[in-house]
Amino acid sequence: MEFDYCEMDWNEEQHVLQVNVGCRFADEPEELYVIVFDIPEKGSVKNMHLMFNGMDCRYAFKEAETAAILHYVQEAVASTEYAERMRGAFLI
Repeated sequence: MEFDYCEMDWNEEQHVLQVNVGCRFADEPEELYVIVFDIPEKGSVKNMHLMFNGMDCRYAFKEAETAAILHYVQEAVASTEYAERMRGAFLI
């Protein structure tokens, strides 16, 4: 799994950071998938979905994949205005 981008936006009503991560798989390098999930403030990630063309792939992420995704997002968040707000989050 190779990551292309990380987009995030704070949802004030739900008090969650909404995250979209673009990724590609080695066996399908031309196809762009999107990993979609929310991170509650001081909370844990739940309901991580792999999307393709707006449809849920119902993919079961492997433990190593989930760890890599969260590491990538943690690095991305660190350089944003959400860094302090999200300190202590990202638990699964």
